[in-house]
Amino acid sequence: MPQAYLPGEPFVSSESLFNALGKDYEDVFGHDAGLLRVVERFISYLSPDARVLDCGSGTGKPVAHMIASANRSVHGIDLSEAMIELSRKQVPTATFEQCNMLSYSPPPGSFGGATASLSLFELTRAQLTTMVANWARWLRPGGYLLIATMGAEDVEGTREEMYDEDGECASGIPFTFMGSRVYLTLFTKKGWERLLEGAGFEIVETQRDLFSPPKEAKCDEEKHLFLIARKRVE
Repeated sequence: MPQAYLPGEPFVSSESLFNALGKDYEDVFGHDAGLLRVVERFISYLSPDARVLDCGSGTGKPVAHMIASANRSVHGIDLSEAMIELSRKQVPTATFEQCNMLSYSPPPGSFGGATASLSLFELTRAQLTTMVANWARWLRPGGYLLIATMGAEDVEGTREEMYDEDGECASGIPFTFMGSRVYLTLFTKKGWERLLEGAGFEIVETQRDLFSPPKEAKCDEEKHLFLIARKRVE
């Protein structure tokens, strides 16, 4: 039975949901044409020697697989043991580690690129702010960050009272994901841009794309927001 999650409750605070989904998640989201295009664009910015951190790497496909296939070194982290096991089989040239992205602590400047592909919905605003600061620290100057998410203003069901006072982030947004009723925290497009720029990034590309999962997946349509940002060189 799908699990119900209360507003404001992280729906992957434990790994149980994604452990249960396993490869079913890839079957639904691994063929997202908009995501595939933006990952190709992200790869085009990376230097040939870039080491890339994939936060919330899932099954390893498509993101880690595409980056590794472009001859970049990839290290993926994910909360789910089942996802890590799948990713190690599917992307054997990359490395993967089971951990919470919020507690991950590599040395500063360890990476030339970082991605977070549809893996941030369970975080609070404070945690999202922390992650952006982390990426700014983990990336070397001139490194690139790819964020694949949704904008609060683009999700049906987002109401005025869900927004913070500044209007740049909303929480408790109801959403159906793989048969579960979940509640999301999302920045607006403007909120993401202000957050990234304030942490020392410059926005390189911003794109939106509608992804319609197959009916049997029991997921709402996702109006994806893609941002590629570059860490400024001082």
